[in-house]
Amino acid sequence: MDLVYENSVSAIQTLQTKFHQQKDVFFTISNFGDPRHAFLFYAPLVYSLDRRIGTKLMWVTIIAEWSNQVLKWMLHGERPYWWIYETQVYNKTGSNTPAIQQYFLTCETGPGSPSGHAMIYAAVWYTLITAFLEKSGAVSKNSKNMLVSVSWSIYTVLLCVVSLSRVYIAAHFPHQCLLGMIIGCGLAITMSKITLDSLKLKHYVMATAGLLGSALTTYAFLRALGLNPLWSVDRAMKWCAKQEFIHLDTTPFFSMMRYCGFLLGMGISLNSVFNKKTEEVPFSTGMKITSAILAIGLVKLYGRVPLPRYNINFFYFCAFVSNTILPFLMIAMAPYIVSRVWPAVVRQMGKKKRE
Repeated sequence: MDLVYENSVSAIQTLQTKFHQQKDVFFTISNFGDPRHAFLFYAPLVYSLDRRIGTKLMWVTIIAEWSNQVLKWMLHGERPYWWIYETQVYNKTGSNTPAIQQYFLTCETGPGSPSGHAMIYAAVWYTLITAFLEKSGAVSKNSKNMLVSVSWSIYTVLLCVVSLSRVYIAAHFPHQCLLGMIIGCGLAITMSKITLDSLKLKHYVMATAGLLGSALTTYAFLRALGLNPLWSVDRAMKWCAKQEFIHLDTTPFFSMMRYCGFLLGMGISLNSVFNKKTEEVPFSTGMKITSAILAIGLVKLYGRVPLPRYNINFFYFCAFVSNTILPFLMIAMAPYIVSRVWPAVVRQMGKKKRE
C-alpha cells in the first residue's frame, strides 16, 4: 500500500497547490457531505414529506454508519495527514516529508478506509434518487428516460465532488473514497429490497442490541489479537497541527452511540402514542411542509445543547441519550404538534372568513 499512498500524497499536494484559492469551496462541499446531516437534516425533511421513504432512509443511514465503523476497524486504513509522518518511505528514498496542508476539517480521528462521507451519502442519495424516480414514474418507463439519466449523473457528480473535497483536505486517500462509494451504493441496493413497515418496538430494541453488540465484539476481537482499535485516535492526537481541530464527535465510539441511540429512539418514536394518533390524521401538503420545517427547527435547537465533556464515559452516555431523543422530536413530536394545531388554525381562519 505504500506505493498507493505515496502516489496519492503527490496528487493531494498538487490539488492543494493548484486550488489553494478555492479552499473555502472545498470546505463547504466537505461540510455538505458530513454524515451527521443525514440524521439532522435529511431524516426530518424526508420523513415529514413521506413517512415510508423517511423510515427507509433512516434505516439506510444507520446501517451505513454501522458498517462504516466496523469496516474502518477491520481495514485499518491510514489517513494522509498522519501517514506522511509515520511512514518510512521518505526516509528510504531520501526525500523530504511532503508539505501537506491541514485544515479545521482535516483531523478526523477514526481510521481512513472506507470514507464515511462517501459511503453514507452514496447510500443516502441512492435511496433518495430511487424514491424520486419511483414517484415520478420514470423507472416504469423506458430505461433511456432523460430524467433517469440526469438523476444518476447528478448522483455520480455529487459523490465525486464530495470525495474530491475529502482528498483535498487530506482526510482521505482517493481509493478510500472510491471504496466508500461502492460499498454505500451496494448497501442501499440491498436495503431497498427489505420491507421495514411491519417492525415493532421489540425489533428495534433487538436491532439496536445487535448493532451495539457486533461493534463491541469487533472491538474486543481486535483487542484479543493484541491490536489497538483506537490507534487512529492516538495518531490524530499526535499529528494534528492544532489540537482544537480534534473533535470527540469524530471518534469511533461517538459514531457507535449515534447510530445505536438513533435506532432505539426511532423504534420508540414510531411505536409511540403520539405517532399512532398522528397516523389517524390525513396530512395535506401544507401540513407536511410545516411538519418538515418544525422538525428541522426542533432538531437544530436541540443540537445546540452541549454535551458534558469533563468525563469521556459520561460524554458517550449522554451522546447515546441525546441521539435517542433526537428522532422522537422529528418522528413523534413535530407531526403530532402539526396534526393538533393545523386543524384548529384552519377552523379559526374559516370562522373569520364567515364573519
